[in-house]
Amino acid sequence: MSRIDVSSGESPQDLERMKSRMPPPLPCLVAVLAGVGLDHWLPWSIGPRPFTLTAGAAALLAMAVLGTATFRAFQRHATPLDPSYETVAIIETGPFRYSRNPAYIGFILLQAAIACFLDNAWILVFIIPAVVAIQQLVVLREEAYLAAKFGDVYLRYKARVRRWI
Repeated sequence: MSRIDVSSGESPQDLERMKSRMPPPLPCLVAVLAGVGLDHWLPWSIGPRPFTLTAGAAALLAMAVLGTATFRAFQRHATPLDPSYETVAIIETGPFRYSRNPAYIGFILLQAAIACFLDNAWILVFIIPAVVAIQQLVVLREEAYLAAKFGDVYLRYKARVRRWI
């Protein structure tokens, strides 16, 4: 974990403006709702029920494990989970050793689980636009904010750890 004050000379107001205002789960929620709506008019099944239930349970279990590890990492390093609040540390342990965005991967896993439990292929297909929206509207702004706030510490972390997986 790295705790550093503003290293780039950005004012707190400039840093505040860099942060995304969109709640990160919103694209996944919109994707699920769009998939449910579209499935009402044009049903599209994923596959046989035993398969979808097993796949849904596996995705939900993966989300729960990843979500718990991510939440605990945020707690251990006393930094807020909500990206609209000031980030006080770069977390480099737990799931953050492998991905810079494990919480967002958890949202995608939850969306996949919902798709499987509802046997709705539209929700699965809409994972793609949800990921694009999260990356464009949340992650890129978050990365600019973290680079401005933590400077070289964040840039070294960013060079070592993948954005997604």
